[in-house]
Amino acid sequence: MFQAFTFSFESNMYYGILGYVTGFFTVSSIGSILPTILQILQAALVPFYVKICDVVGRAESITLAILFYMIGFTVQGTSQSFGQLAIGQIFYGMGSTGVLSLTQVLIADTTLLLDRGIMFALWDLPGIASVFAANALIDPLTLPKADEPKDKWRLGFVAMGVISVVGAFTLLGPLWHLQLKAKRAKNRLFQRRSVGWFLHEFDAVGAVLITLAMSLTLLPLILARSYEGNWRNGKILAMFCSGVVCTVLLVVWEARFTNRPIMSMRIWANRTAFGALVINMVLAVMSSVNYQYFTLYLVVARGLTFGDALLLERGYPVLWIIFEIIAALLMKRFKTCRPFVWIGIGIHVLGCGLMIPARLPEASTAFVVISQAIAGAGAGIAAVSSTIAMQSVVSKDEVATVIGAQQIMQAIGYGVGGALAGGVWTQYLPGRLAKHITTPYDERLAMNDPLKYIPELSPTTKAQLVTAYGDAQMLMSIITCCLAIIAFFCAMLMKPIDMLQDQPDRIAQQNGVADGEPSEVETMEVK
Repeated sequence: MFQAFTFSFESNMYYGILGYVTGFFTVSSIGSILPTILQILQAALVPFYVKICDVVGRAESITLAILFYMIGFTVQGTSQSFGQLAIGQIFYGMGSTGVLSLTQVLIADTTLLLDRGIMFALWDLPGIASVFAANALIDPLTLPKADEPKDKWRLGFVAMGVISVVGAFTLLGPLWHLQLKAKRAKNRLFQRRSVGWFLHEFDAVGAVLITLAMSLTLLPLILARSYEGNWRNGKILAMFCSGVVCTVLLVVWEARFTNRPIMSMRIWANRTAFGALVINMVLAVMSSVNYQYFTLYLVVARGLTFGDALLLERGYPVLWIIFEIIAALLMKRFKTCRPFVWIGIGIHVLGCGLMIPARLPEASTAFVVISQAIAGAGAGIAAVSSTIAMQSVVSKDEVATVIGAQQIMQAIGYGVGGALAGGVWTQYLPGRLAKHITTPYDERLAMNDPLKYIPELSPTTKAQLVTAYGDAQMLMSIITCCLAIIAFFCAMLMKPIDMLQDQPDRIAQQNGVADGEPSEVETMEVK
């Protein structure tokens, strides 16, 4: 849980200062490239981490992830250009993917299905404290005084790196101790494997194809506006078409030419697992579309600081965590999870629907907070219940695999959502600016450096620009409501779940073990 606090702290800190950092490099309109890079890496690397933690060990895998994590902070904190910042994001993505995936695997390793939702919720619980801890540092980093350097935001990466090291030691210390103790007790030695074996087991071809498919398909949505001719530019068209081809090749490869697919066909064939995976992906798309530019919009439209803007939108993750815990407790009480998927999706859609008018510049602050809170509550209920449903249809040995599949689908969802948001911002917003602003203005500065440009505008022009920003935000909320149809359909596919199926007494009964005799659980060897 302490490591979870540090992970959540740096995530809140990062997204709190991201708008200022992209403005510092005058690239606000394409700032969504960084989160998209992160999600592309997650989709490609999750299978690697899931496999290596089974083959080599949990402690070794998390250690490798945290090493990449720290390199990413160092590169981003010392970057002198947007390109260097993106390189740092690559290393950060390589590390955060492993930390996020493997901690979920550790929870699944150590809990029964009935209690797993509570444990997942407890892992998220420190995120509430981290919201306020990170928020206290955002304004000092993004509002430097006249005699202070404008790149004071670099200290934020120093803070993130230091606290992440502390969190890493609290997790890795006992984990290494227990793992080495277990290996000595069993007198196990690491079995040497060839490079070819690793490439086959990790489905290297599939990982390359999914990386190319996501990169070449999603990045043009964000970058098209920056090329001459927009979507008529040959480079953009070639990039997007190549991505479509790679997507087709990925499907063919995974279905026909590998026996170690990134996501097992058995998972896809089970309608409960399939429904839960798609629901998780849709929730990720909806969240990413709605929040990619929301902090920047609040700063521009309401004249808030980045710290106050982040605090205003944090109702979503805070209520997510609170209702995730409530749903987990209720699932244990009633020993079912499928109804909570339906309830969660319904509440989430209600919140997203309220966001459409709440994103208008003239909407009250209370209305913004209420819509955020309702959407977050529904998302938390739907996420934890669909996660447990997904893990209920696989054996204990396959839990790591299904967690990997879930992380991949979420990464794809966040990547698609970030690209959609970037597409709205770079393709739709310029037209709204041209429609609303009646005086001469600089489109490039209005989209890429609004924090410096907007204070120089007249009150009338500023109000017109804010109206155009509000139109773009409303379109993003409308898109999320439309996506909810997919989530509802997938929820209808899911079958009833037996949440007691991995209890020792239930397994003994299923295997015909008499009272007093050792059950299968008591005699099996745990990895």
